[in-house]
Amino acid sequence: MKKLIILLTVLLTASFAFAMVDTDPDMMGMYFDEDADLPCLDGVAPYSTHNLYIIITNPSFDLLFGWEAGYDLLGPAQVLSTGFPPEQLPLDVGGNPGNHIVGFGEPMIMGPVNIVAFVAVLYMDTELGPLDFILHGADPGSLPGDLPVVLLADGVLMTLGLSAADGLVAQINGGCQVVSTENLSFEGIKSLYR
Repeated sequence: MKKLIILLTVLLTASFAFAMVDTDPDMMGMYFDEDADLPCLDGVAPYSTHNLYIIITNPSFDLLFGWEAGYDLLGPAQVLSTGFPPEQLPLDVGGNPGNHIVGFGEPMIMGPVNIVAFVAVLYMDTELGPLDFILHGADPGSLPGDLPVVLLADGVLMTLGLSAADGLVAQINGGCQVVSTENLSFEGIKSLYR
């Protein structure tokens, strides 16, 4: 039992000490880097531009034909532009920034980390308050549940999980309150032994 507690302590410390890609399958999140391991930025100056990437991690499928998701910015910010991988010949019919229903003319071959969109955001808070990015399903969504959805081969739709709890997937100047679903699961297991 003592060895188990020591092992769990080491694993917990390691998960906070080193950023890493979400290990759960079929997840979507927003990150400030292309490697899907930087969901937060602190010490950001007002009126600065930052790139975010909407990323699918560890898919259980090989080809992606489309996806849908929405996001909200909670705090003073402006979306400057949104882009998609041009080699997929994307068409976004979501209707407005922050709501995307995207079809690909050419399917995307999936790997462990897959950038499906990039968003340029202008952070405008002169008091350096937090800017939260909340990820959810598109409006209107193809499936119930208010979660991101992907279009697979033969027209199959599948729901994706969120990379962080309660949809708060990325944050600027908030002290990194983004809590991964993996850490929540581990906290639940730890509570069983208290």
